[in-house]
Amino acid sequence: GIGRLPQRLAEQGAFEVRTGVTVRELHRIATGFELVTGPTSSPERITTDEVVLAIPAAPTARLLKDIAPTASNTLSEIEYASMAIVTMAFPAAAIAQLRDSGSSGFLVPPIDGRRIKAATFSFNKWDWVREAGDGVLLLRTSLGRHREEAALQLSDDELVQVSREDLATATGVEAQPIDAHVQRWGGALPQYAVGHLDRVQRIRATIEQVDGLVLCGAAYDGIGIPAVISSAQKAVAQLVGA
Repeated sequence: GIGRLPQRLAEQGAFEVRTGVTVRELHRIATGFELVTGPTSSPERITTDEVVLAIPAAPTARLLKDIAPTASNTLSEIEYASMAIVTMAFPAAAIAQLRDSGSSGFLVPPIDGRRIKAATFSFNKWDWVREAGDGVLLLRTSLGRHREEAALQLSDDELVQVSREDLATATGVEAQPIDAHVQRWGGALPQYAVGHLDRVQRIRATIEQVDGLVLCGAAYDGIGIPAVISSAQKAVAQLVGA
């Protein structure tokens, strides 16, 4: 899956990847920046020439509270929504009508009053998913809207059940999945409220005053993979250009 992309970059890149390391503080120093990592009882200080912050808005705001307080305050205004992804596996014959429809899924507007907000027919959207299934078709639903975190307090089994019910209402498929998996993403989706573009412009205008520091990620220009990659490319180009 798409998880292979960062793994391949880590294997082939001329850089070191450190996982499981929390950056707790970021400071401006004469030679660049200092990052404070590790436990409070045994902190490690890392100095660097440049910093790219590719993290959600809230931790970015915390790290920038001293370096760029105006940007920090604006970043703290960006709200996030939590979500859950329910992936279900069906025998191909059980959902043949969805396979043959050619559809890649559907979105559900809030006014419909359903618990799922979207369904993705993975077997139609990506050929490699269908080919890897060997007679089993995978589809997924997503649940959890902005400020509706209570809807995600259900157990995994309950989320699978409500997904099946809403899927049956929308498509007529009432088949029993042969397996299911629930993945929860707390605070995963930034919300682009009215004025978001102006907000991002103000953030970047402030950050541009700090040489060697750039921001990128889903909080700014889009949450889709292409949008996030583009955001990263722009950030790197800014550093290289400087």
